[in-house]
Amino acid sequence: MINNTLKPIVWLIALSFLMSCRPRSASKAEGCIVVRDMLGRKVEIPKQVKKIVGIRAGALRLLLYMGAHEMIAGIEEIERRGERPYMAAYPELRNLPLIGPSMGGDAELILKAGPELIFMSYTTKEDADRLQRKTGIPVLAIECPEIGSERARLYTSLQFIGKVLDKEKRADALITYLGHTIEELNERTHGISATPSVYVGGVSYSGLHGINSTHPYYPPFIFVNASNVAASIDKRLISHIKGTYIDVEQLLIWNPDYLFIDASGSRLVHKERTENPAFFSMLEAVKNDRLFYLLPYNNYATNYEYVLINAWYAGKILYPEKFPDIDMNEKTDEICMRFLGKKFLNDRSAVEFGFMPEVLSE
Repeated sequence: MINNTLKPIVWLIALSFLMSCRPRSASKAEGCIVVRDMLGRKVEIPKQVKKIVGIRAGALRLLLYMGAHEMIAGIEEIERRGERPYMAAYPELRNLPLIGPSMGGDAELILKAGPELIFMSYTTKEDADRLQRKTGIPVLAIECPEIGSERARLYTSLQFIGKVLDKEKRADALITYLGHTIEELNERTHGISATPSVYVGGVSYSGLHGINSTHPYYPPFIFVNASNVAASIDKRLISHIKGTYIDVEQLLIWNPDYLFIDASGSRLVHKERTENPAFFSMLEAVKNDRLFYLLPYNNYATNYEYVLINAWYAGKILYPEKFPDIDMNEKTDEICMRFLGKKFLNDRSAVEFGFMPEVLSE
């Protein structure tokens, strides 16, 4: 928090910023433009921006996809915890000033960090307007939607950030890569007559969960045309935010050919397997050594690069004859470079990241 001595100075700085972008007479102030954000709000912002922050789930991730790591003025406290891919790529961000906890930030701490723009995800018009009034700093709403079912919205959000930060070529390049990759995965796996049945468990939603936590529309399975047994779940029981959960007995009824475990929940699944070996021994996937790890899918919103890595890996596991030319180390490096400009996964142990190309051991 800002002490009483510094408060007048900080608020004066904020007021000066606002005055610099306030209209003069009937015309807009020189050096400012008006944009319409992802919620349709009209927001006046500086034409050129040097310092920004991203608050709430996924916001910082999208800014770093845009190559804006040198522009970040501060981070939420939650970003110093856990191991999200963008923080693994840019660990120096952990040393930046804190701008509050997760999901909202703190107005005084944001002011102290001194950004010229605030990018805010998972928000409403009212919340964004409220924070803008408190800080005197323009707040732009962005979106971090599901890549499997709402890809167009993701592309629009990336294009919007690119336009605001003068990184439109970067946005176009990433969108093109995403589109081509998903198209290639579909082409390799489309039209296969006997697709194996699959299930993913251990998916995290606002915390870690065991094998009963799943995703009926798991994008990696969609991209490789796999038959996700959980897709039959009633849509009323599915939530992108709160998660989707099954009774473990249902897994026995489905009895999928392949069982994948999100690494975030791998310890809990291992504990469940240790405590109830009889249950797991009845699963065909376990009997046939077809139980595998995948990289953490959800960690403060979707890790889109991990989605693609998981899709290629699942494709190689399910249809090895369709992916003989794909080396997962090379593909992983390629995807990391495209999204974050660095090869960072292969520098760390497979256990730490949960990506292991072998059957989950006892």
